[in-house]
Amino acid sequence: MGRYLIAEQGGKHFSETAFAGTASVRDAEASFAGERYVGTDQVFRINGRRVEAFSGMATDLYDLLADGKVEEYRRQVYERRMDWPTSEDIDQWGAASFRPDGTALAIRVVQE
Repeated sequence: MGRYLIAEQGGKHFSETAFAGTASVRDAEASFAGERYVGTDQVFRINGRRVEAFSGMATDLYDLLADGKVEEYRRQVYERRMDWPTSEDIDQWGAASFRPDGTALAIRVVQE
């Protein structure tokens, strides 16, 4: 829709292609069941215990999106949609969620 806007309507804000997550912070890495993930993490307290949460996506898929190779990303996601790890596949984290699009969210207690 943005491509139909003139400059006065805000069209300049849609002049560059960006994909969700590729412009955000990429300051953490994790490995789940041998697959490398890149994203961000946060450490916080729950009832006085330190907890770390990681959110990100498979590094190779992230690189495809960052390079604007959306069709290749879609092809690879479709081919790998049933191959992502499950919570049972990872030892060093507590709860984890892996989505068919290659994204992950994991949480664990930080040992003090």
